[in-house]
Amino acid sequence: MPPSEPLSTCRRRALLALAASLVLGLASWAGLSGLLAMSERLSGLFAGLAVGLGFAAALLWFSPDMSDAVSKRLSRRYQREMWPAMGAYVAVMLVWKRLLGLVEATWLRVLVALLPALLVLWVMRAFVRYVNDSDEMQRRIELESGSIAALLVSAIYLGAGLLQTAGLIDVPSKVAMIWVFPMLCIGYGITKVVISRRFA
Repeated sequence: MPPSEPLSTCRRRALLALAASLVLGLASWAGLSGLLAMSERLSGLFAGLAVGLGFAAALLWFSPDMSDAVSKRLSRRYQREMWPAMGAYVAVMLVWKRLLGLVEATWLRVLVALLPALLVLWVMRAFVRYVNDSDEMQRRIELESGSIAALLVSAIYLGAGLLQTAGLIDVPSKVAMIWVFPMLCIGYGITKVVISRRFA
């Protein structure tokens, strides 16, 4: 029997993400069922993180290993710039409504309200720097993925707007607007897997 090939970097990360997803999912279930003393808010947070990590695990599992396509220096710089920005965005979103409730001055409310958008710009800056410094093939993968994701989200948003205008659905505008960026990220992740597999 021939020896099995070692798991790729992407698949090792997928298994780690899946393990973390299962742990957080079990913790959420234990909190909601009363087995653990945990607030509903924390249980909901754990459930959301579990779903997000499960989705990331699926993307990583099906992603081809293209670690040689990007220099380690560029990859490390991107990780250093992107993860703190994403971490800050998630942390702010967890307390954002509470922060809005604590301030009364209009200028301060505007600042707090726009804080997540400023953090998204920080994430985008890291992504643009990464794409600019990538080689031609990697740049093509990133730009195609982002373009297709933007077109898909625009089409979905337009379709939902038409259904709303026709009175067939009723989605609050603030919910629809706040979900544009997460939908772009999800669409980008899926399309990048498909396009990367084509070039692998």
